[in-house]
Amino acid sequence: MSLGRREFLAATAAIGATAAAPSLFAHAGGTPERYPIDAWQVVDDRFKQYMLFNAPLEREWTGGLWLEGPTWNAVGRYAVFSDIPRARQMRWDEASGQVSVLRDHIGHSNGNAFDDRGRLIACEHSPAQVVRYEWDGSRHVLTSTFDGKPLNAPNDLVTLPGGAIIFTDPGYGAHSDYEGKQRSLELETAIYYWEDGMQEPTRLTTELYKPNGIALGPDGSSLYVTDTAPSHHPDQPATITRFTFSAENRTLAGAERLVESTSEGYDGMCCDEDGNLWVGTSGGEGKDGVSVFAPDGTLIGRVLLPEVCANVCFVGEKRNRLLMAASQSLYTLYTGARGL
Repeated sequence: MSLGRREFLAATAAIGATAAAPSLFAHAGGTPERYPIDAWQVVDDRFKQYMLFNAPLEREWTGGLWLEGPTWNAVGRYAVFSDIPRARQMRWDEASGQVSVLRDHIGHSNGNAFDDRGRLIACEHSPAQVVRYEWDGSRHVLTSTFDGKPLNAPNDLVTLPGGAIIFTDPGYGAHSDYEGKQRSLELETAIYYWEDGMQEPTRLTTELYKPNGIALGPDGSSLYVTDTAPSHHPDQPATITRFTFSAENRTLAGAERLVESTSEGYDGMCCDEDGNLWVGTSGGEGKDGVSVFAPDGTLIGRVLLPEVCANVCFVGEKRNRLLMAASQSLYTLYTGARGL
């Protein structure tokens, strides 16, 4: 049997349509979730204003080993985050939703932040140092020692007006070769201040066991720090402490323990415009994800994830989309909050 040109094209189109149909439905994913999604957990009525009835939890990407340190670049509409064991900085593009490797074979970077001049600053585990990527792409080591001794393993940071930074140094990158290089710590675990012109940072405090995640409040002087003490001090609780930072004197004062727990751990965090803390949390099913605390330290809600969440930041034009670096995956969720 022979087919004319018109019959051949019609048959080809029919076959193509039949073959395309299954892939069209496959692209739509599995069974959609009913709104509101189960990820929202209201603990206190104050959280209801931040919960969106019709916002889905989106898994943007998976394939990491231990994801950390997300930070938002509003000009480029992208976020940078770390895959620490692979010694990579990753890039999530908001417009396309694509994730790519930004930098490879770097020093097991953990926390990242853009300063007020648009330069990326990263805390690296091995070698233990804080580095800054300049406008021309060059890499500048800001600090690597204190009192002539190597830093433990800088973990997380906040940037201040003018380019100064405050960073934590708990030493996790020195405890195993998986996230850095195993070695003995030569310094107390501490929180440091650094600005241009300093050869070494100023040590602000050593009163926390494992100072980890760090965030500034809306007033610019309230500094929040998580302490993941139980990882190496099992008799101590996980805590979140609020300090008052004086930029003029480069000091921390008035330590106030807002949160403590023996059943869950707190890691990286960020603040919204109302002063609430959105904190990466571990603790098993029903706790893994993000805990949200009011300015007085009251737990008001959670965003539950199927993985432990290490760190978070707000992204997007309105800064109302929560980006979560959770173990092996990257998630986003639109909220009724606006991040700083």
